[in-house]
Amino acid sequence: MKKISYLRMLVISLLGFGLTFSSNIQDPPLMTFKVRQLAPNLPNTTLGILGFIGLLVAMAVQPIVGVFSDRAKTKLGRRLPFIIGGAFLIAASLFLLALAPNLWVLLMGVIFIQFSSNILQGPWQALIPDLVPESQHGQAVGLKSVMDIIATVVAGAVAGILLGNTGQKLFGDYAIYVTAAAPVVIFILFVTLTAIWAREQPGATNEAIASRSIGEALKNAFYVNFRENPIFGWWFANRILFWGAFIAINAFLINYLVDVIRMSQEDAQSFYGTIKVILGVALILMALASGWLSDKFGRKPVMLIAGLVAFVGAALLLFVRDRTLIIVAGGIIGMGIGAFLTANWALATDIVPQAEAARYLGIANIATCIGSGVARLLGGVLIDPINKLLGSSSLGYLSLFILATLCFLASALVIIPLPNKRVKTG
Repeated sequence: MKKISYLRMLVISLLGFGLTFSSNIQDPPLMTFKVRQLAPNLPNTTLGILGFIGLLVAMAVQPIVGVFSDRAKTKLGRRLPFIIGGAFLIAASLFLLALAPNLWVLLMGVIFIQFSSNILQGPWQALIPDLVPESQHGQAVGLKSVMDIIATVVAGAVAGILLGNTGQKLFGDYAIYVTAAAPVVIFILFVTLTAIWAREQPGATNEAIASRSIGEALKNAFYVNFRENPIFGWWFANRILFWGAFIAINAFLINYLVDVIRMSQEDAQSFYGTIKVILGVALILMALASGWLSDKFGRKPVMLIAGLVAFVGAALLLFVRDRTLIIVAGGIIGMGIGAFLTANWALATDIVPQAEAARYLGIANIATCIGSGVARLLGGVLIDPINKLLGSSSLGYLSLFILATLCFLASALVIIPLPNKRVKTG
């Protein structure tokens, strides 16, 4: 496969901005806002259970969609029909979340948005192994990570403005609907750009894969032989531990700011947005640097350092209450996340078979879902019950954050047996 231009890699990665922007508008800002309205007595338990159920849907959908995408023969190619359909359904799901009058409708919204997001995500992720040569995977995933980080920063800022004091003054009760509409505009723009400049050519289906029946393929949709592919197994464990630790902190951070730091809901939303903005530039530089470093020196050293740096930041977060020090701790965690996002996913794109890239990356996404789902479930089980049992506003949060800190450390230790994956640059 010939090398492609940096501009083409950038266009391929643009849709990642839309996905990450949407998910970071939805969770935690929009979901926390709705849950504190609909379940004010058990906000963390409700938030955790809803998130866990949604991620069960995500785990089931993406590999199955990958099977169909890998075999699709359409005038629009293998990936684009799923990308367009997924974006349309995400838009509808966001408004269902915003309109939800009770927890049952909110649950339906969570299920639908996870279903929709994973229809789009697997086929889009496969564009990197489809179109980018292995020697450029680190750079391509670095750009993808930059899009993720920029989207996280922008989503945090937008949600902080719209759901915080400014949005309440400007839009009143309609602020939540304006918040839900923001990702829809982004999807319209970036799906269009992907359709024009960043899709594979029609007829790219691998005939050996396409010759298998759909029934046979679906039976093996979730199958990976970890004994034959041990690198994928170590990668899987690293992904679960690191991502679970990050979500355990991120998903409950706004509630932590309200209950422990004693901010108002509006101030907490605004401060959460401020944290995302302040960290953005450092995370972008880290993601780009780690992409280059992982191409040059291998994926393993960068993944190892990422886990250790995030561990230090999470350990600091356990002891600070001052707003400035919270930002410092978050910044250290963010540097680890920036390095992890690039090196970890670059390794994934290296080791998946190109002919079944969407299916394998769908399976890889299960690791993300397991880490995220367990983190949310633990938050739901630990925070509110421990706080109520011990009459404390902070011990439940600290219990979860201690587990997250240990998981960051474990994510670094678990990849020690991993061979160092380097790419050929010639």
